[in-house]
Amino acid sequence: MPAQRLAVFFVGIPLFVFTVLSLSFARYLVLVLLVLLIQYMAVREASGLFAARGVKVRTFFLSLLCMGTSAVVYAGIWIQGLPDKTGFLGVQYSFVLLGILVLLGSYAFARRDRFESILAMVTAELFIFVYCGVFGSFLIFITSGFVSAKEAIFTFTLMTFGNDSLAWLFGVSLGRRRGLVEVSPGKSMAGFIGGFAGSLAAGLISYWLFRFSGVNSLASILFLGAFMGIGVIVGDLVESALKRSAGVKDSSALVPGRGGILDSFDSLLFTAPLFVVISSCIGLFSSGV
Repeated sequence: MPAQRLAVFFVGIPLFVFTVLSLSFARYLVLVLLVLLIQYMAVREASGLFAARGVKVRTFFLSLLCMGTSAVVYAGIWIQGLPDKTGFLGVQYSFVLLGILVLLGSYAFARRDRFESILAMVTAELFIFVYCGVFGSFLIFITSGFVSAKEAIFTFTLMTFGNDSLAWLFGVSLGRRRGLVEVSPGKSMAGFIGGFAGSLAAGLISYWLFRFSGVNSLASILFLGAFMGIGVIVGDLVESALKRSAGVKDSSALVPGRGGILDSFDSLLFTAPLFVVISSCIGLFSSGV
């Protein structure tokens, strides 16, 4: 497991840094396409979790709906002529409402043999749409919507993966008191503290690197780091609860040493809205939402 983590670390990080620094064309189109791929795979894995409990959802339909939300958001950001009052949240909100109406409205034509499963299917599909689609569309804004996009991308990545990395390191080396949370009994208090500290440390690094381009207040970036520190931990536990309910260890075996896409990007999906909203409210990265 450690060797696989290190392999992903030494290959993935240089590739990611190169992409952010060198492939910024079309408002980081490469990263946008990566987000769409993550959403597609996340929908498939989430569908598998529900299938393990006998709830079958329309995976292809949900994939189109989730990726469509992000695509519309990206198009809205790209179109310079949009009035300020519509902006990112206006475009996203309109499409999300339309998506929910289409999702629910499709059940008006359900066949008799599916009547008993409709409540479970509606619940599962709405959850997948919100978790993979709506939350995922906030990743699009992080990659493409901030004025200081590069700084926002690096800060968000540092605060999420920095949390995950230090939580793992502290848990392995110092973790004694475990079983604090029943959905993930392997987690320790040392791991939680290390993860929270990792997000705060990422805030300090971001201030040091970007204080003249997007991060002009130490108090603001630490405030963001504190919320992200909690959000990353909660996001990881939420996905653990889903797997616990489905009776599986990992959402899939796609990513070496980490499990599936949901195992690897659960915290990013969960904290992306938090990052965008807080950054916008306190004026980081010149968001203009």
